[in-house]
Amino acid sequence: MNKTTLFSILLTMIVAACTPQKTLGSWTDNFNDPRDPAIVEEARAFIINRQGCDHFRGEPGYNEERQKFLNMQIEKLCTGTDKQLAQLRSRYVNSPETIKALADFEDCIEYDSICSTTEPE
Repeated sequence: MNKTTLFSILLTMIVAACTPQKTLGSWTDNFNDPRDPAIVEEARAFIINRQGCDHFRGEPGYNEERQKFLNMQIEKLCTGTDKQLAQLRSRYVNSPETIKALADFEDCIEYDSICSTTEPE
């Protein structure tokens, strides 16, 4: 194998590794709504998780037992999602389908979020 062929193979492998992966095929979210197949796989997983988070955030805690259950689900599903959302928006800035899907979510939902919107002094 000559140097040119080896270089071409290596370059192809590097480009493939740096290109955002897309999972082809239709899919549905937690609400059974069809979603764009061009949304990258990493964002799909986030969308499913964050929809679960947002669902439990909107549920009423009508008694102590129910509130305890909701708090556990919120901690499990919501923790870290503010940071994940920011990372996904940055990582896939060149994927309009992904960015559009992520636009449905609030930036700062966590109680101790790093992106909390506090007024500067």
